Formats: sequence, structure tokens, C-alpha cells
Amino acid sequence: MKISRLVHVVAAATATLLLLSAAPAHAAEDRTSTGKARSAGTLAVTGPTFRVTISGNAGGTGFTRTGTLVLGPTVTSVTTNGINPLEVCLSSGFPAGSPQVGAIRFGSNADCFPSSGTYLDVAYVSVSGGTVHIAPDSAIGATYINNFTRSSSITACIYTPVSGQASYTFYTDGSVYGSISITGYGGAFCGYSSYTASVSGYQIA
Repeated sequence: MKISRLVHVVAAATATLLLLSAAPAHAAEDRTSTGKARSAGTLAVTGPTFRVTISGNAGGTGFTRTGTLVLGPTVTSVTTNGINPLEVCLSSGFPAGSPQVGAIRFGSNADCFPSSGTYLDVAYVSVSGGTVHIAPDSAIGATYINNFTRSSSITACIYTPVSGQASYTFYTDGSVYGSISITGYGGAFCGYSSYTASVSGYQIA
């Protein structure tokens, strides 16, 4: 049975549980964003954690790989692209440092990935029942905080998502199922590349 409300998300300031059943409309969010430097020793987004299998196609090359999906409390409360009702972070590999087919980092906030060093809101998030939707903010694509690769070559292009979305549905048995359909831009030399995949997994923490 689908979870109608997302629970287990700890509020950043109060450490109390949030009970989320709705989110601001995607269209109402502004298309600019602000960030701030991470304080020394601050942890990345933490919360319910899922081990997932990602199977799909990156720029014409098929792949199946494992990754981690994390839900967490809202990180950035001062932003002009709309406050996310929660943060959602998908990570599989390290595209920028170790390119692999289908490697991806796609999160709602730079805090999803400790190496980024900021609390920058980089995506739009909405919640409908037990489903979370995340779409990239193309206006912040130049940061390359979110990225994916379609090749294992040392010279592989790195693409940052500029359109599309991912959706994840969470169930009462701890499972999650979803899909990703995004287009990334790798600069003038690399151009655009698609990334489509199904996502499935289970809660591990």
C-alpha cells in the first residue's frame, strides 16, 4: 500500500518529525537560487536511506547499477527558487571523478554531496501522496552539482541535467519504485545527452 504521507523526515532546526502531504506548486517557484558556505564539520543530507538498482540507458548505452537514495529535511530555508518540502538525493558512482556508464548524482540540494561545500537549492521538489518528484533547475545547471556520464572513458563528457524529472514512490513495506527521464548538457563540445532509467529498491536505514 502506498504511503500517503512521507514521514521519518527530521526537521533541521528542531529534530522533530515532519508530516508532509502537500508541496508548493512547481510553477509557482522562482527560477533563481541562493546558497551559503557549509560550516566546518556539517554533515550532508541525512534521513531515510534506500539501496536502489538503476536500470536504463544513458546516451544510447544501456546499464544496470546500484546506488543510494536519501530523503532528508529541508536544508535551505532562504532561497528564491522555492523552499523544497524535503530534500531528495540520488547517488550512484562519482561521475565527475570516475566516469562510468550511468553514473549519476541527482539531488535537490548541493548538501546531498559533501564535496560541493554549499547549501545551494538546485532543483524543484514536489510531493503528492507517497510520491516525490524532482526536476532540475536549469538556471543553476552551470554549477554541475548534479551530473551524469554515459561513458567510462577518462575523457568522458560530464552532463548536467537541464530538463526532465525523476519520480519516486515509497511504500509501507519499505520499498521504493520510480523512474528518471532527464536531458543533460555537457557544454558546446559535448552537446546534449538523455538519461532514462527505472529505479527500484528498499530501505536500509
